[in-house]
Amino acid sequence: MTYFTKYLKENEELIAVVKGHPLVYFKPALIAIILLLLPFFLMFLLFKWETMGLIVFFALVAIGILAVIKLMVIWTGNACLITDKRVVLLKQYGFFEKQMSEAELGEITGVSFRIKGLFESVFRYGSIRLQLTESIKPMIISKVTNPKEIQELIQKLKSNL
Repeated sequence: MTYFTKYLKENEELIAVVKGHPLVYFKPALIAIILLLLPFFLMFLLFKWETMGLIVFFALVAIGILAVIKLMVIWTGNACLITDKRVVLLKQYGFFEKQMSEAELGEITGVSFRIKGLFESVFRYGSIRLQLTESIKPMIISKVTNPKEIQELIQKLKSNL
């Protein structure tokens, strides 16, 4: 939680940090792990190729390490911060691309959640939609665990204003 305190304003209290469901990151994690382990399965074949094999081996290891680091950066950077005064949505797309959206609790006119499909129903994750007064387009917090509880938390904080 200390990582996210830099996004808080003065006299603002962090109530919750909402992260994406781990199942959402399963496919990218599987690809990253395969990229990291593949050169070790091909090691004997690659080492027979001498210098060219070593270059290919270390290139594949480097690509695997970068894929794992990118996944960790995205996992860490994607979050929704719910404070006593606002909702802050942080989206990390890669190493050098980040987006931050925020909405004051007073600007939120409606909060709804959506659980769609078999996987979302079974594993209890979904999306939260925040309708804002000044915007036609809603703020969507996607693929989070227990969206109903988060919706209730936002509504409770909104009613306490």
